[in-house]
Amino acid sequence: MVKVHQFGTMQMLVESLLDGFVTAKDMLAAGNTGIGTGAGVDGELILLDGKAYQVNVDGKVQEVPADFPVVFGDVHEADYQVVDQYGKRDLKTLLKNLLAKVGTKNLFFSVKLSGNFQYVQTRSAKKSEKPYPGLGEIAKNQVVFDQKDVKGTMVGYYTPSLYEGVGVPGFHLHFLSDEKDFGGHVLEGKIESVAASVQILDGLSVQLPVANTDYQKANLNDLSHLSKVIHAAES
Repeated sequence: MVKVHQFGTMQMLVESLLDGFVTAKDMLAAGNTGIGTGAGVDGELILLDGKAYQVNVDGKVQEVPADFPVVFGDVHEADYQVVDQYGKRDLKTLLKNLLAKVGTKNLFFSVKLSGNFQYVQTRSAKKSEKPYPGLGEIAKNQVVFDQKDVKGTMVGYYTPSLYEGVGVPGFHLHFLSDEKDFGGHVLEGKIESVAASVQILDGLSVQLPVANTDYQKANLNDLSHLSKVIHAAES
């Protein structure tokens, strides 16, 4: 089976450790499908079919160069299995049904929804510069985008609650339209007609910025506000 390869942790973002320490090329060397964000939380990344796209703070979609710096991301080699075809319903209901079909909340798995969406709401963020704010502060200034009647792909991961702080507990999805003119981190959605696919992943491999002095010196032991910040930023 395949593992999800993760670069960085959510706790790093919460604690303002936003230096890029890998590149888009590094991510694509580890897998052809995934999600992430650039250094300084520079927009939202969607990796599909071996290409990496960024949705920036203006909502513009562009394929990023190989040296694009990344601070956080999840990626794997895609080998999805179609689980079901879904008609009209809201995204939360669909994901709840998918989780029931998987049959456990204790495994990592990737989700891919491809087809027609009645409505998708996404967000992106403006790149921050040093001294970096934390993820909670960045989330207050995120820009939200809405699109009706859009065809595209939603892709992302389910992370068991046990791994909060390493990843985002529950579902974490990004969207990219087929026209490559809309996307971002998914906040809400309504389905028209999609094929839902799942890939069970047999574990998690995490790469850390071991050479970064700020990371080495940071106090990452205080988790008291971690959950609140992650849920505020990711929902």
